[in-house]
Amino acid sequence: MSNLISYKDISISLSGRLILSIDQLAIPFRQCTLLTGRNGSGKTTLLKIMSGLLKPDSAHIAYQGLNLSWRQAKPYIQKDIIYLHQQPYLFDSTVFNNIAYGLYRNGENKTSVHKKVNQALEWANLSHLAHQPANSLSGGEKQRVALTRARILSQSLLLLDEPTASMDSESKQQTSLLLQRLNAEGLTIIISSHESHTVSHLIDRHLHLENGRMTEINNASQNNKVTPFKTTKNTLTNE
Repeated sequence: MSNLISYKDISISLSGRLILSIDQLAIPFRQCTLLTGRNGSGKTTLLKIMSGLLKPDSAHIAYQGLNLSWRQAKPYIQKDIIYLHQQPYLFDSTVFNNIAYGLYRNGENKTSVHKKVNQALEWANLSHLAHQPANSLSGGEKQRVALTRARILSQSLLLLDEPTASMDSESKQQTSLLLQRLNAEGLTIIISSHESHTVSHLIDRHLHLENGRMTEINNASQNNKVTPFKTTKNTLTNE
């Protein structure tokens, strides 16, 4: 299977401690990957490096036929990859304007923007909230607005950091449904979560971080087989 993007030799130390040391990490097209690990294992750090938000000590990236350093790749990955925290940032404006912002920034005209935003709101079952202030929404509603905004910008890769944390069961179900739709439409997704049961039906692959080292868990529910990734020999400490 061909890969959307590949990372090599990811390494980062924070406050003198080595947090991540990953030799290779390939992200296949259109797959949904679960990323697990205890608190402090480096999950958020990894996602921020992958999305161009945090500079690593080293990393090399193969993307769109190019072999790049992290610095060279940064403008490409920041354009095509979205990282969403469990409490996504929304502007102090309406739901409609939050979703429309990226389209206007890309130079689209008002008629096109209104058509696309209304279609996206309907897709996400958020039309009734279009003119609601974003800061008045529940956590689950904010997450669904952020997912809708990501979809409308046609990103290549979506990185989600604990997307269903602190949600009630109904909000988790609605968020999971949107993720399922996004993946079905061809979006590649990585979900960092302690609530794997919430997204288990979406997952094609399960990666696990422990002390900065990565393993791939195959058929975990059946035989708990673990296949180690290549890692360096450094002794790591928790993030």
